[in-house]
Amino acid sequence: MALEDAARANSGIRLMVIAVVAVPLLFALSGLAIRYAAFVSLSADPSLTAYARALCRWDCKWYVDLSEQGYERFPIPNHNNIGRWGFFPLYPMLVAAIRSVLPFPTIVIATMASVACGYASCLVAWPLLEKNVRAYVLYCAFLLSGPFSFYFATFMTEPLFVLVTSCLFLALKRSNYLAAGLSCALLSATRLVGVLAVFAIVIRMFEEHRQMGGSAIAFPRWLLSRPDLIIAILISPAGLFAYTLFLHVTVGDGFAFAHVQRAFGRVAGNPLLFVWDGLSYHPNASWLPTAPQWSAMAAIAGLALAGVLAVRRQYGAALFCALALILPLTTNLASMVRYVVGLAPLTMLTASLLSTSRLTFAAAVIALPVACYFMTIAWLGDYLALV
Repeated sequence: MALEDAARANSGIRLMVIAVVAVPLLFALSGLAIRYAAFVSLSADPSLTAYARALCRWDCKWYVDLSEQGYERFPIPNHNNIGRWGFFPLYPMLVAAIRSVLPFPTIVIATMASVACGYASCLVAWPLLEKNVRAYVLYCAFLLSGPFSFYFATFMTEPLFVLVTSCLFLALKRSNYLAAGLSCALLSATRLVGVLAVFAIVIRMFEEHRQMGGSAIAFPRWLLSRPDLIIAILISPAGLFAYTLFLHVTVGDGFAFAHVQRAFGRVAGNPLLFVWDGLSYHPNASWLPTAPQWSAMAAIAGLALAGVLAVRRQYGAALFCALALILPLTTNLASMVRYVVGLAPLTMLTASLLSTSRLTFAAAVIALPVACYFMTIAWLGDYLALV
């Protein structure tokens, strides 16, 4: 009987592993089919290469140029007068490295790499979702065949950013601070806001210190007594520092990534004012929200979800997500939908909330792929709110 029980347990584990691996694969394939159907409905060229190029919109084209040509030393005759310095280097470098091995166009390689990152993000999310099957299914559906899955199927930084963010919080969940620090370093080389994850690392260290009975006053002394924790904190901004040094040596301005933002229309201002201006922008009689209104509502929803994380005592994730939204909000509302979608703790929380009842779970499973088709058409049509 003991052997039979052990055999049944092993069989159950194998089935669970197969399910965890198969679910994101099925959604990856279904997402490809849905987005391709949307593309074919608008294009006369049905080839997969044309599909990959059609999905490459907005910032994607900058990343293709960056991967193929690198950073320019301004000015360059007959080129765009806006430098590529505002786009961080890690993902373009990764795609360039793969291109040196595989004989495919850059956008094709980037598309495959992005889908692979999305798939890997789902696998990493399994333990972060506390092995909640329904939440896991919804999270996989959202990333790979949901309304914003095109972000994770083209050359944008969101696929890598979500994957590394998930790895960071999994490392924190397991108190592996060196792995978390390395993940933060990679995040800071992917997007500027990635460096803000260091606050989540420090907060988790403080929580562990308190769980062991330490006082808040004694935390700095305890921290200094742990060289591994100090190293984890010090390496966290390494990606950003390396990029700053590179810009200083090659361009002469280590903060060119910030100074070039003016060329993209990003000027520092009051984030509350930007949100209010976005909400109140409705110059026509249509009942549909305008692009600025969608962006403002996305910012509000993202900050509200960060508040829910705080209520659930996930303070590190809450602070990281809030800061990662507030920082770009100090310039304008551009790309706010994408920034909210690209924060893994927020999308995992949403999946968990929708999985609490069978009704919301079933409705979301149906709605996400349906919305994928129409949102892909909007993306292909250069709808401004999706920039």
